[in-house]
Amino acid sequence: ISFGQSIAIGAIGGVRATDDLTGQAAMSVSGRYVVGPELDIGLPLGLGIEVDALYRRQAYNSLYTGTAPFDERANSWEFPLLLKYRLPFPLIKPFVELGYAPQVINGSVHYDSNGTTQSTNYPTSQGIVAGGGVQFGIGRLRLSPAVRYTRWLEAPILFNPGYGPQSVSALNQVDFVLGITWKVH
Repeated sequence: ISFGQSIAIGAIGGVRATDDLTGQAAMSVSGRYVVGPELDIGLPLGLGIEVDALYRRQAYNSLYTGTAPFDERANSWEFPLLLKYRLPFPLIKPFVELGYAPQVINGSVHYDSNGTTQSTNYPTSQGIVAGGGVQFGIGRLRLSPAVRYTRWLEAPILFNPGYGPQSVSALNQVDFVLGITWKVH
C-alpha cells in the first residue's frame, strides 16, 4: 500500500427506515435490522472504496382471503460496492458515497392448508446506492454513522395468488447504519 492509503476492517449494522413490501396480498413481518462485515479502503485525495456484505431476515404473511394462508421466510444478502469521498476536516470527516449493490434472496414458503414447505429462490436484484454520514476515530478505531438510500431496479413479485391483489418488494429502501472498523494499515 502506498502513501495516503489505509485499510480498515470491521462490521456494519443498522435498521431499515422504510417498509420492505408494497401491495395488498401480504404483510411484512421482517426484522428491521441489517448486519454484516465491512472493508473500507482509504485512497489519496479523500477518496475511498467500501465493500459490505449485508444480511437481512425477511418474512411475510399472506393477507389475501381468496387463497389458503401461507408464510414466506427468506434470507437476503446485499453486497454494496461504494465509492466514498471524505471531506478533509481534522476530527470529524463528513462523507458521501455512491455505488452499486447486487442482492440475493432465497427462502421458503409454508402453506398452512396442507403443511407443505417449498424452497424459493429469486433472481439477483440490482440496486443503486447513495448515502452520506460522518467518520470519526479514536486511535485505530473508526465509527461511521450514515444514512443510505437504495433504489432497486426491479422488484420480484412475492405474493401473487394468481388473481386479485399482489405484493412486491419495495423499490425504495432507506437504512440508518453504523460502521465500526479497525484501521489495520
